[in-house]
Order: sequence, then C-alpha cells, then structure tokens
Amino acid sequence: MNDTEMNGVTEMNGIAEMNGTAEMNGQREEVKMNGDAHSPTHDIFDGLNGLSGLNGLNGLDGSDRVATLEKRVQKQEDEILVLQSALRDILRRLQEMESSHNKSSLISPNSTVHMSNGKRTTVTTMPPRNRRSTGPPIRVTNSTSPRSSNGSDSVYAPSTPSQRDSSRLTPDPPSRRKASTPQQQQQTPTLTKWASNITVSSGDSQPSLSSKEAAYNTEEGVLRIYIKGRALHFYAPTNFDHAAIHTNPLSKQRLKLEWVYGYRGKDCRSNVHFLPTGEIVYFLASTVVLYNPDEQTQRHYLGHTDDVKCLAVHPDRITIATGQAAGHDRREGRHQCETMNDTAEFLAHVRVWSSVNLNTLRIIGIGSFERAIGCLTFSKTDGGSLLAVVDESNEHTLSVWSWERGQRVGEPARNVADPVLAADFHPMDDNVIVTCGKNHLFFWNLEATGTLTKKVAIFEKHDKPKYVLCFAFAFNGDVVTGDSNGNILVWPRGTFKVAQCIANAHDGGIFSLCVLKDGTLLSGGGKDRRIVAWDMAYQRTGLEAELRETVGPVRTLSQGKGSMILVGTTRNCIMQGTLDLNFSPLVQGHTDELWGLAVHPHQLQFVTCGFDSHLYLWDVLSRTAVRCMDVGEQSQCVTYHPNGDLIAIGTTKGKWLLMDMVEQKVIMEENAGSEIISCIEFSPDGRLLAVASHDNAIYVYQGDEASHRYSRLGRCQGHTSFVTHLDWSEDSTFLQSNSGDHELLFWNGAQLRQVPDASSMRDTRWATQHCTLSFRSSGVWPDGADGTDVNTCDAHGDILASGDDFGKVNLFHYPAAQPKSPCYSYPGHSSHVTCVRFLHDGARLISVGGKDTAVMQWSIVS
Repeated sequence: MNDTEMNGVTEMNGIAEMNGTAEMNGQREEVKMNGDAHSPTHDIFDGLNGLSGLNGLNGLDGSDRVATLEKRVQKQEDEILVLQSALRDILRRLQEMESSHNKSSLISPNSTVHMSNGKRTTVTTMPPRNRRSTGPPIRVTNSTSPRSSNGSDSVYAPSTPSQRDSSRLTPDPPSRRKASTPQQQQQTPTLTKWASNITVSSGDSQPSLSSKEAAYNTEEGVLRIYIKGRALHFYAPTNFDHAAIHTNPLSKQRLKLEWVYGYRGKDCRSNVHFLPTGEIVYFLASTVVLYNPDEQTQRHYLGHTDDVKCLAVHPDRITIATGQAAGHDRREGRHQCETMNDTAEFLAHVRVWSSVNLNTLRIIGIGSFERAIGCLTFSKTDGGSLLAVVDESNEHTLSVWSWERGQRVGEPARNVADPVLAADFHPMDDNVIVTCGKNHLFFWNLEATGTLTKKVAIFEKHDKPKYVLCFAFAFNGDVVTGDSNGNILVWPRGTFKVAQCIANAHDGGIFSLCVLKDGTLLSGGGKDRRIVAWDMAYQRTGLEAELRETVGPVRTLSQGKGSMILVGTTRNCIMQGTLDLNFSPLVQGHTDELWGLAVHPHQLQFVTCGFDSHLYLWDVLSRTAVRCMDVGEQSQCVTYHPNGDLIAIGTTKGKWLLMDMVEQKVIMEENAGSEIISCIEFSPDGRLLAVASHDNAIYVYQGDEASHRYSRLGRCQGHTSFVTHLDWSEDSTFLQSNSGDHELLFWNGAQLRQVPDASSMRDTRWATQHCTLSFRSSGVWPDGADGTDVNTCDAHGDILASGDDFGKVNLFHYPAAQPKSPCYSYPGHSSHVTCVRFLHDGARLISVGGKDTAVMQWSIVS
C-alpha cells in the first residue's frame, strides 16, 4: 500500500475510532460515539453521556434549560451532517485509490490570470509555511510595476475550488455500504472544498487533502470553515447563487487615502518641518504626511510598513529621510523572503525619498539596525552627502552612511547604554556630529578612515543633568543645550566645556530648542508649557507664550512660513502662531489607544473615542476636529442613535454613557456588568439598545423617545466567551453576535431569547455587517487565521472592508462568502486596525488604529 492509500486508511480509521460504528441503511444513518475515546469532536456529544452533560444546567430555570438543550441538539445535528459527508468523501477516495493508484483529483492552478482592468497579473505560489497552516496561499501581484513607495494596493487571491477538488461526492462503493434507495441517492449532497491546507509528505508525490479544509454543501446551503481548529457552520440565504461561492470576484472599487487625522508627538522629537512647497511634513503610524494648511490638502508617503520613528530633511529641502521600527506584518512575515526588497518590510531601516513625487530614492541599512531607528540627520557642509543614523539597540549604535550609494562609511560606533534623544551634524565643522540623551552629551568626529572618535562634554562646576533633552546650533556655531533641570547651557564652537549657563530658564525640563532665521533662539518647556524667546546674546527678549493645558507641553519647535512658528506637542497636536499672537491648532489627534468609531447616520461626520477619555467629532468635508469632549472614562466603543442627536459610549469599566450631541452633555449613565463594554449598537428604529460585555452577556435596553432615557429589559446569555461584535436586523427584532471563542449566535432582541435554529435565520436581512464571523463575511479571514487576525468589518452596497492585526485595511467584494476571498490590501496603519466604518453615503471609509492612534479617511474610487 503506498503513502496515498495509507493517508486514506489512516483518516478512515480516525473517523471509525471517533464514531465507533457508522451504519447507513435504506431508512437511517446512525452515528455512535465512544465516550472514552479522545476525539476533536468529543465536545459535540457533551450532555448525552450520563449526568455529566447536565451538570451545567443545574443553575438554570426550565425555559433556559429547554433553550440550552435545543441549542445542543441543533449543534449535534449540524455536526452529524458534516460527519456523514466526510464518511462519504473518505469512501469515495478509497474507491478511487483502489481503481487507480496514480491518479489525483487535485488540479494545479494556472500560472497566469488576467485582471478585469486588462493588466497582466502573475499568480505565484508561495513556499509552504510551518506556522499554523501547512498550505501555501497564492499571492497576486501586478506584473506591470513593483510595489511602489507611495502605497499602491496589494492584491491577495487564494486559489479557487475550480483549481482544486470541486468534484461531486460519488456514491459509496458497493462493498462498503448497504443498498440505498433511489430517493436517497438523489439527495447525496454536493460538497465543495477549498484545499488550501495541503500537506505533501516526504517522498510522496501525491498531495493529501487536510481534514480541516473549508467546504460548502450545496444541497444544504451550509458553509464550513475552520478558525483555530474549530469548525464553524454558516447558512447561505435561500436564494443564494451557489455558483458564486466559487467565483467571488475582486471588488470593482478601490481605496485612496484622502486624509490622516493626528500626529505623533507623544514620544517622538524633531518631527515637524516646513518645506519650500508650503507643506508641513510630519508622521503618524507608518504614514508620512505632507500637509498644506493654506490649500487644506494632504499628500502621503506610504513606503513604510511599521511605525515611523524619526525624520530628517536634506539641506536641499526636498529630499527627506525617515526611519522605521522593525516590521510586524505576520501575514507577510510567514513567507520566506525571496528578495532584499521583501526583507526590507520586516527590519528596521531608513528610506530616503523625494517630497516632490514621493518616490523612494534609497533604502538604507537592511539588516544593520536593531529594533528601530531613533535619530537621523543629514550632513550640512558637504551638501548633504552623508546620513548619520542612531538605532534603538542596547548600545544605541551610531553609523554614518553615504546614502546615495547606500553604503556605510567605516564602522559603526557604540554610543552608550542609555537612550539617545537627538543627533545632528554641525553646520560649520566638517564631519562633526553631536548626540545627546540620558546622562550624556557627546561630540563625534568622523575621521578620513571612517572611524568615529568621541569627546565627552565636561560640565565642570555645573550640575550634570540626568537628561540632555535637546540642542540647537547658533549662528556663530555655538552648541546650545536644554536639559531636564530647566537650564540652558552654551558650548562654544570647537570646545567641550560650558561657557554660559542660563539657570532655571524653564520650570521643569526644556523639551525643544530652535534657532529662527533671524537668529532668535526659542526654548520650549515641558512642565510649564511656555515658549520663550532669547536674543543672540542669550538674553530674554520679553516675548513668550504659554500653550493651553488641553494641547499639552511643547515637544518640538520649528520655523514655519514667514514669521510663523510651528509647535508639536506631547498631546499629539500641531500648533501654528507667533509669540505676540495666539497659537491655533492645525492638527489634533488622540493620545492613547483608539477603539471607538461611529459615523453620523445623515451627515458627513463621525466620532472617535479611546483610552485617552476624549471624544472627537470630525467633519469629513472640512477635515477638522469640530469638537473635543472629555467623557471622563476610558472608552472602548461608540454608536450613533438613528436620529443623529444621541450617541452611546461603552467604557472599559462596565459603564455606558448616553450623550446629547446637541447640548454636548452626558444625559445618562448606566452600568452593564463590571467588565469592558466591547460593542454597543442601537436598533434601526432606535427603540432598543444592545450593550455587549466581556462578561459574555448582551444587555438590552428599551428607550423612551420623549425623555431619551433607556431602561434595562434584561440580558441575553449563551456565549461562552466575551462578545466582540453585534448586528441588528433591519426590522429591529433580531441580533447576531460573535464572541472571543469564535461563535455566531442569534437572538430575539425584544424577547431576550436565543434562536437555537441557526438555519431559520439564513434569510434575515441585517441592518449592518459588523460581525466578522457570518456567511457574508466569512471570506475576510486569511489562510491560517488564529481567530484574532481580523478585528473589524463593515459593508456598504457591494463592497466590504475589514481591518486586521497587520495594520492593513482590506477591501472585498460583498458578500465575501468564498473562503479566503481575494481582496485589495492597503497600508497606512502601523498597529492593529480596530474599527472600520463606511459613511452613510458610501463614498468614504474611516479606519482607526489601536496603539498608533491614527484616524484615516479613505475615498472610494472606481
């Protein structure tokens, strides 16, 4: 018996062990379970073997016991149907192997496909993977051009059933089954399988299909997929075209990044610069933003794959260098990189690019840096031919690169074990680099041999600060430093000793120093939030300003347009103004992890909320924050009432708030358990409010239209893990919900009862598509998904968007019922994408990141 036969017999024996006896005669099919055998489906029959199955019902009343038992019976019936289909499939395969040992039913995929837009698209099978899944996906890439630095979308398309085993299940061989009636033969189901999980044994040329592959039963209209080893069954609508399960196309629409809300000033420095084009360049998440405040436009460099940590502008004021952290895209990272460009997506590196056309000029340091890039600076005296880089390794290594050649100059130098906060080339002295940070201020000299030599600053009688936080170069070449003691120290050109000390220049640390084009020195305080002007003799000019507490302390100062000053703050705001006039916000954003997003039902507005306890109201057309309110609680989710005047906010401590957006005040607070409120949704008619908690329950409230008060009706219990997503039916009667252990359950929202027969809900029309586990959204799950990869989804018309743990926003054709449906994938976020929502008109999509705190606005284009 060859290996192929052994695979079939082994699989058959496994089924026999699991079922004990499987007899199929003309009138019935009986499946018995050996209670002592260990089997993946053993939990299906819990509750049928003695009193042990009833122990979980002791604390329930009669009606709840009946509902629970109905649920178990329905689950057992579904699993028995699948087992019957699997047995027929195994017997069919045994018959085929007996007749021909060398034939295979697996059809190889074509090597080339053609997209609808006429471009030639190459399909390449990636190498097998050894993590979570044993089968290779198929990656579709546009052969007309490589992945561009401005963030063109990627296309992922799994192989279709027609490329694999889509044959009809044949009747069992006569020698292995009892006689069946003609009526039973007509009812033999068609089982379509997606054999993306394929294993090839060593020395065996015959691939064997995994027992945990997705399958679709056309007779029953049941789709089975596996998430983290668990079988999930979804029921297709009655009028569903079964052929569509094989040919789910790519969406005809695309996404284009239109606007990025927010800025990263909380933990990054020297990252706001004014360009000759009138644009301000800064970064957030993995996106570098070029924002023109006069024309109210943005452009975006999307070449990075993870957090951008630093930024430097070339002396020509056109070329820009940005450094990123090590990549985290696990979906791409599971593949073995075939080229150096592929590897660059996962390692800390520097990208040098043009601010004119956003093209990448050079990728530097692949494999040379650890963790992330902390500081960047171009040389000044030689026209910017050199680039100094400090990484965030344990030694905070300093290296110098000839960026145009992409080669390192000499050997890197280990800095210190303490963090380096700033680095810059001296504007007058050749090959002199200054670095500062915790417990140090160093002057480096780049020798002709490429060796970096270090001189340590001498503080002498002056107290050595714990942190040298920032420095700037005066017009005469002096190095001016600001430290954590609030002192400004002056280090004359060519020396390493303090020549002048301005004690207590600020109350608390000095976070930024900037020399304006007229020679004025600006200092920005952290604790006192003051901006103070100093003349060229380091004397106060009398001009100073204090930022509002709501925008936070100064993080960075920069010369703006004309006499304007640009200020980046630690609360992720960018301000613009002068010392004798007020500063006004150009950019605002969240400062902590971001989860909540809801779109206005009638207007082009949306709200966001997160762990910073702030609720922002954004206007899509003006692209600004209309309102910012402190709700006093870390927020997890938010939803709009259908009338648009009320919003409900779920918090991390079990409380939910009802807020009147017209009067801008909280009108109701209510506790729904004591754990995180994971999602919250109004019914389409506004009468009911569903509040899902991490205590596994869904609390339902009924509202009074006159008083805008909601009273609890009760709670829906049945999930065995925390609830993650909710959808109301269009008639405001039913709910569908997902949970952390990958369940899809249905409920009568008004009666607070679970609907045990999932097949009875197959034709229900849902007002939203927020559940990531359902028939219409099952295709959003990538190959080898662990159940947490996809965080969110939303649908409008014939398109479905999802957000995943890899920082990608994905666009599918809707419904996405084909397992592992093809999609367009868009970069921009650097953290898990926690929520996506289409605006009410379907012309734009909003996405929010988790720890990257980014809010991104995408336009829908054909």
